Amino acid sequence: MKVSVYLKKCSPSTSNVCFRVREKNVDIKTVSPLIVQDKYWDADSLSYRRTTAIPAAEQKRLPRQIASIVERAERTFSDKADGKWMKQVIKDALHPALAFEREHPNLLDRLNEYIEKYDGSEGGKKHINAFMLKMSRYHDYNREILGDSDFTLFVETLTLEQMNDFRDYIINEYMLSREYPDFYASRSASPSHKPRPLSNTTVINIMNMFCIFMNWCRKMKYSDNNVHEEYGCKLPTYGDPFYLTSKERNILYDADLDDSPKLALIRDIFVFQCYVGCRVGDLFRLTRDNIIDGFLEYVPQKTKKCRAKTVRVPLHRKALNILERYDPNTDSLFPFLPVQTYNEGIRKLLKHCGIDRMVTILDTHGYGTVQKPLYEVATSHTARKTFIGNLYKKVPDPNLIAAMSGHVDNSSAFARYRTIDDDTKRRLVEMIN
Repeated sequence: MKVSVYLKKCSPSTSNVCFRVREKNVDIKTVSPLIVQDKYWDADSLSYRRTTAIPAAEQKRLPRQIASIVERAERTFSDKADGKWMKQVIKDALHPALAFEREHPNLLDRLNEYIEKYDGSEGGKKHINAFMLKMSRYHDYNREILGDSDFTLFVETLTLEQMNDFRDYIINEYMLSREYPDFYASRSASPSHKPRPLSNTTVINIMNMFCIFMNWCRKMKYSDNNVHEEYGCKLPTYGDPFYLTSKERNILYDADLDDSPKLALIRDIFVFQCYVGCRVGDLFRLTRDNIIDGFLEYVPQKTKKCRAKTVRVPLHRKALNILERYDPNTDSLFPFLPVQTYNEGIRKLLKHCGIDRMVTILDTHGYGTVQKPLYEVATSHTARKTFIGNLYKKVPDPNLIAAMSGHVDNSSAFARYRTIDDDTKRRLVEMIN
């Protein structure tokens, strides 16, 4: 089988590159979309002569594309070869990503499958969906803004350079959204969402999610690509935890909020959470059936997949008093609100009640620290930290507290919730008297 290359005029000064395949009774002639400037083209070397009239990139691109078409034709030729086959050869050689995609699901398809088969917590699935949205925007950005219409990532061929490029993209996406507002307007998770710079910790967590997904693909035997191991999971940086003292929590409990029923509801939910220490996702699932013999009993959703253990927390009298304010015949413990509304309400509540103690937190990028009043940075997770932090002051036994907080054994996350304050240190030193 022989493949030859010739030109066919398409204008007074340009020609299409054509291909002819001959083998016994087979003789196929096909015009490709490749166009050359006749004046500078060398038919013998199948390349441009040295000239400044043709851009250097174009001089390199055309010979590579022609060679790719010839190589693919020679590799896929059979006795069934015809004009349709040759057109597909040219198309596949000029658009290799599309050719690969016909035989292999792309990375976005694999991500969709990962989401469908994921059987972890709702919180975990939410993070995967957020990662999926970012990856979809990254593909669209390369295709529509950068002009690489064939841009597609594949699990099998993903490179370290591509992983790093995706990381750079998510770091800079908030600036890109200002530069291309129309492009991002239809691709935002929420119309009211205003893109902000991602913290260093958030970027690390997103890329760790990327690595987890790639590892899943290996386990499913979709690919033996280990680029994620080369990239390596990173450890995010966390500041010291801040939480309400028992006195501050009690200020909220005793606050007169009769004139503000919305804040009163937020207060009841938040203080109750401070006394039971569960995650907000678990809190919103609780019903009266979870209260058994004065204990709150539930299975944490976040750790259910790795270890489904039941958590039992004895209910403090103040927690029981709060529950008595609400109808015991409803489906949930409280008339719960969207998490964002709950978090905003917590900050309004603390400010209203004068909880303005300054706390130290990591700055936006996680490289330094800043001082802010507690009412500006508190969230639903502050209630969980309040439960754990105040218990640890009384009984510095991580295993005992983890049994009520729902952390798995030897959890690295659990260590972030405890700060060993000066009083605890004094008590420990006094023990060696």
